[in-house]
Amino acid sequence: MRFEDFSGPEGEVYVAQPLRVQPYRCYRLRAWVKTEGAGPRMAIHLLAVAPDGRDLSYMEPPLPETSDWHEVVWGFSTWYADRVEFRVGVSDGKRGKVWVDDVSIEEVGLTNVLRRPGTPVVVRNDKTGVVYEEGKDFAAISDPQLNFSWDHAGPAIHLLPGSRMQDGDRLRVDYYHGTTIYRDQTTIDMSEPAVYAVWQHQIPLIEKYLAPKKYFLSMDEVRVGGFCEACKKRHLPMAQILGECVARQFQMIRAANPQAEVYVWSDMFDPNHNAQEKYYLVDGSFQDTWNYIPKDLIIACWYFEKRDLSLGFFSKLGYRTLAGAYYDADDLENPKGWLQSLDRTPRATGIMYTTWENKYELLGPFGDLVSKR
Repeated sequence: MRFEDFSGPEGEVYVAQPLRVQPYRCYRLRAWVKTEGAGPRMAIHLLAVAPDGRDLSYMEPPLPETSDWHEVVWGFSTWYADRVEFRVGVSDGKRGKVWVDDVSIEEVGLTNVLRRPGTPVVVRNDKTGVVYEEGKDFAAISDPQLNFSWDHAGPAIHLLPGSRMQDGDRLRVDYYHGTTIYRDQTTIDMSEPAVYAVWQHQIPLIEKYLAPKKYFLSMDEVRVGGFCEACKKRHLPMAQILGECVARQFQMIRAANPQAEVYVWSDMFDPNHNAQEKYYLVDGSFQDTWNYIPKDLIIACWYFEKRDLSLGFFSKLGYRTLAGAYYDADDLENPKGWLQSLDRTPRATGIMYTTWENKYELLGPFGDLVSKR
């Protein structure tokens, strides 16, 4: 297939086909791609969409401007779906041509298998229900290529001498796997104690060697969670799990530095943004997350189109707010809009020059603009 003339909404074009799948199985997607004069930020899409509209495979490999044929590989879990709409296409199309060929989808197992207390592996006999013992019936299972991508085969199950498994037995294997969202986002498990042990070790080191006055928690766009035993056994809503995760980080920081100002991105605690009932690959709801975070947090709002709603929401709850402005535009219209909204917001504390593309050309004019307020 060749894609060109990207005149649709947001430059998105694709072809789609319905597919029958098995619930709670993993599938790998493959395609060969070639480009000619592709525009900036264009990406190839291989998507599997459940009947209720939930995307099960968030993938956006960037497209080089011009390239020879190269393979793109991704995967997904079907979760609850027994059928999906499989889409192949391009997003953020601006110009040029994109060819896609040899598209395939196949079921795979144990790729990116996770091995920690909250993610057990269970191997059982499909006919008798007998559960086999790791280390006795089969060797320990792990993925030596664990990279949260889908570009490799999963590990084999190696039988040990004296195994109760026999030739011809059909096995069922239950396991948990990790995955990457878009290009490089891999979410922590907010219910695994080891995560908090790492932070508890790191924060005093940060204080010892850097002694910052301000901390910024990178707890935005939490796009996977709620599936593993570590989460399920807590019997808590995902909103509370997220809120308590942030609260524990806050408490660790304040224990190390009682005067530290602690900031957090707004989106996961904002009903106008990502604090939603259905959010990406999250098994549960993020509604009401704001009820579980400390009042001394400073909330960095960044949804420009809903800035007045977001700033007003947190201000009424008693939070101080910060504006995450700019976002790599070619002018300062975004910061100007934020400044107007901040003027109307009680307890607003400031504005931040927010660049993700290392564009600092307007930092000086931004400073001039802000200093005049």
